[in-house]
Amino acid sequence: MSTRIVAVTGARDGVGRTTFAVNLALSLIKETRSRVLLLDLDGESVGDCQALLGMPLQGEQAARSALDFAPYTQQLTSDQFRQYISAHPAGMGVIPLAPSPERSAELPNDKLQELLGLAAPLCDYMVVDCGVGLNDRSLKIFEQAAGIFVLATPDLSVLRHTRRLVESLQRLQFPAELLKVVANKVPAKGALGPDKMTRVLGRKVMVTLPDEPNVAFKAAMEANPFVLGQPRERLSRVYDEFVRKVVEMGALDRMAQLARPQGASVGGGRSATLSGDAQQELAAYQKKRGGKAASVENIDPRTQIKMLLHMRMVEKVDLKSLERDLAADGGDRDEALRERITQAVVGLMDQVGAHITDRTERKRIVKEVVDEAVGLGPLEDFLEDERVTEIMVNGRNDVFVEMNGKLTKTSATFTDDAQLLGVIERIVQPIGRRIDEKSPMVDARLKDGSRVNAIIPPLAIDGPSITIRKFASDPFKVKDLVKFGSLTAEMADFLRACVEAHMNILISGGTGSGKTTLLNVMSSFIPNDERIVTVEDSAELQLKQPHVVRLETRPPNVEGEGEVGIRELVRNTLRMRPDRIVVGECRGAEAIDMLQAMNTGHDGSLTTIHSNSPRDCLSRLETLVMFAGLDLPSRAIREQMSSAIHIIVQQSRLSDGTRKITQISEVTGMEGNVITLQDIFIFKQEGFADGKVLGRYMATGFVPKFVQTLQARGIALPKGLFARPQGDKTSTKPPAGRPPRGRR
Repeated sequence: MSTRIVAVTGARDGVGRTTFAVNLALSLIKETRSRVLLLDLDGESVGDCQALLGMPLQGEQAARSALDFAPYTQQLTSDQFRQYISAHPAGMGVIPLAPSPERSAELPNDKLQELLGLAAPLCDYMVVDCGVGLNDRSLKIFEQAAGIFVLATPDLSVLRHTRRLVESLQRLQFPAELLKVVANKVPAKGALGPDKMTRVLGRKVMVTLPDEPNVAFKAAMEANPFVLGQPRERLSRVYDEFVRKVVEMGALDRMAQLARPQGASVGGGRSATLSGDAQQELAAYQKKRGGKAASVENIDPRTQIKMLLHMRMVEKVDLKSLERDLAADGGDRDEALRERITQAVVGLMDQVGAHITDRTERKRIVKEVVDEAVGLGPLEDFLEDERVTEIMVNGRNDVFVEMNGKLTKTSATFTDDAQLLGVIERIVQPIGRRIDEKSPMVDARLKDGSRVNAIIPPLAIDGPSITIRKFASDPFKVKDLVKFGSLTAEMADFLRACVEAHMNILISGGTGSGKTTLLNVMSSFIPNDERIVTVEDSAELQLKQPHVVRLETRPPNVEGEGEVGIRELVRNTLRMRPDRIVVGECRGAEAIDMLQAMNTGHDGSLTTIHSNSPRDCLSRLETLVMFAGLDLPSRAIREQMSSAIHIIVQQSRLSDGTRKITQISEVTGMEGNVITLQDIFIFKQEGFADGKVLGRYMATGFVPKFVQTLQARGIALPKGLFARPQGDKTSTKPPAGRPPRGRR
């Protein structure tokens, strides 16, 4: 028989934990004639076990402690180790934690593990007093224990703390059958008898130990445990009967099996194929889900367990009713909902996955099931990973992420299309959006502001697709962009001055180039005493000023009515007395309204637009104005643009994945039918090495026409800010982005 480790713990001090451990160990010797070792790891009560056993606490005869052995664990063999273990006259070995309470925290966990390895061959049973509550040391013992006995007394406060301790252990994925509550010091007559204790604890008590204070007092005074010194007393007989139950009747052996992984290896832990009935139940569930669901026999055992857990959790918990109840209670509804679902899944895990005994694997499976029930399933880990900036789901088996500007395929998968559709529904429902066959595309956002686009069949041929543009929990500041090399500190000062001076600014760039991030940073330059109105398709901007009104478009309802677009919102902002109008992106006829606002006293507006250069930006903006259907001549549109827009900031994503401002250009006016541009700052690429684009930022030497406006507003710029570096031969005539005369 391999060594059985019996862990003894409690939620509070004063429950008789040490007395129980000592008498249990001695009763094991009496009833089984086995080799027993008592390991006292209670750091708060160092020496209590020796005191109860009448063993010296100091001097040469004092028991050597685990801390004393720690420096030599790799040098000793088990036979050598045996010689140094102090023994009680009854034949039990005793190892305290440390020579004194002050040194109890010095034993490293790795040394404790080595000590257990030395001691295991020397005993059949190892009783370990683990102290109070949870800590790294006790968890190490619990992971190897054949049984975990939690002591509790008939006191309401103790019982409540005990219940919380047991629930915490279950959330840490310790099987319920491994955890046994021992009711100690229970009087023959009292307000809290065994039945009432069971109701408060929410689980059955394994054994009830009677309260016999005279017996316990005599044993302590004589330093002779009562199972040895008073074997005929009722308390001693209950201990002996309890030992016979857990040993001779096989209860401890059954618990020990829980700690031994069974079945085939799956993932990071162990699993076994589901029973025939469970597989039939799962097959019916798969058929009901429909879609491109894989047949049960083609699904790996780990995923089968997760699906069965999810199915039974849905049957057990009415999620909608629970959400309503928690919403009525107030507080953090999402956290409370996750906690309640976790408790339910942990309970089901002991039914469906009792054969999985690897604690880390059990914890992982529970998290994945809870993530699917109340979160975004396998995407949750990527949402929590700050390195991931974008998540792309091309189908249930194809999940890509962007990290450090590079796309990588992950190992994450969805069980079937139904699970993927469920994730999309959980994203769009809280913000009043819908997605179905009539409306198979949707733009949405997550609670942290991350932008989401989803598209489903029949438009998405290979199954539902999701694209999530993540936003940092703490929005980037200008100093972060300077640190990343997206611009220089001098360029940042210039852009800050432009915003403070109420220049109208367009941020131009391709998809994923960082336009919205830059817009958010530049919006932070707006003074706190100004009223800002933002207009977006999906609210992403995270402005910190105190006077901000956020507007968001609304899609049509089921009847196709009630749609409110960007253009309507931009028009409405003009009636809201804005000091600044910030439009997330111009992509349609709202461009004409934006230009009119800029030209009618609403200077200082900011927006973004999809284009690849400042010149392309103007061409695209002209095209968008034409969408308004006003039949304006091209020259009239260009005159509106040249008078409205002051600065175009070109944001680009380079070949190495980095995002940089590659041009800051001034709109200088009109020459004939052509809008003229003047580059102020540019990024000059100079090569490519070690996977990185090499280059530098430089001023072109042109001084913006509006510098006098800045000075009139009291905004000073550093001298030499616009000076071109000496020795630079870069041609600047005509300025980059400006076509030859007479050509559009």
